[in-house]
Amino acid sequence: MFVKRQKRKDGRIYLSVVHGYRDENGRTKMRHVRSLGYLDELEKLYDDPVAHFRAEVEAENEAAKAESAPITVTLHPLQKIDKRTEGRVEMGAAVPSAYFHRDLGIWDFFERKRTARGFAYDPCRILELLCWNRISDPGSKAAAFAAKERFPRKCDFTLDDVYRSLDYLAANAGKLVKHMNASLEKARGPRDKTRLYYDVTNYYFEIDGEDEDGLRKKGVSKEHRPEAIVQMGLLLDAKGIPMDFELFPGNVNDMSTMLPMMKKAGLRDAQNPEGERVVMVADKGLNTSANIAACTLDGNGFIFSQSVRKATKELKGWVLDEAGYAETEPGRFKVKSRIADKAVYITGEDGRRRKVMVPVKEVAFWSQDFYERARLERTKVVEKSKVAIARGDMSAAVARSCAKYAKDIPVVKATGEAAQHNWVLDEKRIEADAAMDGYYCIITSEQEWDEHEIIEAYRGLSRIEESFRVLKGDMDARPVYVWTTPHIQAHFLICYTALLQMRLMQADIEAQTGTRPSAEAVSDALSNMVGHRLDANVYHFDYRTDLTDALCDAVGIDLSRQVMTKSQMNKVMSVVKRPRS
Repeated sequence: MFVKRQKRKDGRIYLSVVHGYRDENGRTKMRHVRSLGYLDELEKLYDDPVAHFRAEVEAENEAAKAESAPITVTLHPLQKIDKRTEGRVEMGAAVPSAYFHRDLGIWDFFERKRTARGFAYDPCRILELLCWNRISDPGSKAAAFAAKERFPRKCDFTLDDVYRSLDYLAANAGKLVKHMNASLEKARGPRDKTRLYYDVTNYYFEIDGEDEDGLRKKGVSKEHRPEAIVQMGLLLDAKGIPMDFELFPGNVNDMSTMLPMMKKAGLRDAQNPEGERVVMVADKGLNTSANIAACTLDGNGFIFSQSVRKATKELKGWVLDEAGYAETEPGRFKVKSRIADKAVYITGEDGRRRKVMVPVKEVAFWSQDFYERARLERTKVVEKSKVAIARGDMSAAVARSCAKYAKDIPVVKATGEAAQHNWVLDEKRIEADAAMDGYYCIITSEQEWDEHEIIEAYRGLSRIEESFRVLKGDMDARPVYVWTTPHIQAHFLICYTALLQMRLMQADIEAQTGTRPSAEAVSDALSNMVGHRLDANVYHFDYRTDLTDALCDAVGIDLSRQVMTKSQMNKVMSVVKRPRS
């Protein structure tokens, strides 16, 4: 690079920094690096502007030469490994760190509260480490602390500080989520809230017992486990990016969690009539009178699935009636719809329950893929029922999970003795369920939407199911080992923040390459970007793929070099804290 003097038409001299190079044909070219300004104006600031900037550029040139200069490392064959010093550094952490600081603005949130904290440790650095642990190698808080020397930022805190910080994180969880949402919109623009996806799942604990007044309660476990559980409601925007979460005691019914979540998210309601109208999309477990009434009365909309098996006789008959179906994919997909009134029951201020008819659009469809999947799943359940009948094991747990199609026909002896159980296969129930294979029904307030638009919106609910799979599988959010309510809240805040980082990384890679990598692929790629120490200041890297290149490109850093010094790694970690250019 050098300082270029250029005389303009008005006779003034303009200074700029340019980079000289040769193209593929060997011709000399120049590329503009940065503008400096007019010489006469710069002379007001510097005695000799040309000499000043030439010295500055020369220093930059020397630094660039040092960056690319060969590094000599001396390795002694007899030297032993130092057990007291960590010999690895996980530079893959730089990528989610960029989202942690730039997009979510978490450092800004804690920095504003720094003077009021009243303690020495840095909760932001602890949260950053714990989120990286969830993404790369999920484990306990103690395991994350044990691996802190591999984290490419200095972690100057103790294990006690980690556990103390959980109380602070729990106390600030709601404010932090709001701040992350605001920062995300500031960095990337307004989020698409025309459709919001909501669902609930639960997580079990490896600690016996339950709380009297806390979150750990025994309830209906989705894993059919006897331990206490906690319920987690998750809200996603139209693009599948997490917007908020809430925890509920384990004995709370799923269907009663949506209204508190909507209120917490600040959606349009009687107190906020000017808020943006949204369409809530949820599964059949949230299809209740209270939820439909809340969405309708608040001026919002809803798209809920409707169980065909549990539908009214009239609705079930309409869904299974072949009349009115139009095949969009011959032999594979057919659909029909109608405008109808749905009865919902509302409890008034006087405590009386009233029936109200709400106009809805009902969409029924049959899918060959869903048909084959339902048939395969039912075949497995039938086989389990046969095994349970043959074994004679009809305990409550077995009957609930493995003996769905077992029917008890009591045998009464003529002697007047107590009836004996005679379990047989329920052929009529199998036949009735088989008749509904592949059929689905959706109800919605959006009567003007066409059938495929409604179905496509409902299919987006798979993103929230995938998010739960990522939390429970890739991020190992359960079983939960902490037990106090603040620590449970902090644990799920960490999991939620890590999920948000993961979803942003996946979205950026999809926008960049057209292909969306799995959370497992992203986690594996980042966790393998490990440098091994050659000497006190030099580390060697040996892992690079197209995915690691894309992840680094998404945040504007280069981790493709085989050798990096500590100062170069520190520079990368400093760059990812700066706002996007």
